[in-house]
Amino acid sequence: MLRSALALLSSLQIGLRIRESIERSLRQAIVVAVAVVVPIAAAAFGLVAAYQALILSYGFTPVEAAGIVAAALALLGFLILATLPLFGRKQKVQAPGPMMAANEGLGMIDQGIGKAMQQVGPVGLLSIAFIAGVLLSRRK
Repeated sequence: MLRSALALLSSLQIGLRIRESIERSLRQAIVVAVAVVVPIAAAAFGLVAAYQALILSYGFTPVEAAGIVAAALALLGFLILATLPLFGRKQKVQAPGPMMAANEGLGMIDQGIGKAMQQVGPVGLLSIAFIAGVLLSRRK
């Protein structure tokens, strides 16, 4: 009798814990949803404000202002895409075996480029390539 009463009490406590856990998870999900919606609304408000500022303060036509805002968003998107490899899985670089003596030079070059990519990052290398291209195009 005592065992069945303790089992019932234990099952009620487990049910209560599960209910509290679900309620806590639901509250956290609501907080996360609000935390995601608020920056999106702020970004939308900022875009509308920037668009209006370009039209009213700087005298751009609506089409020009829309083009400037779209270009800024595209640039931001490309910068975000350039940082995605930084958050990817790290792959182990294996040293070439002794049987690969003929390809050792190419392997060293590949490792050097990989180290430069890890140290400087894709955005840094992209900006260096852009600056080099601009400087080379001005020489002609």
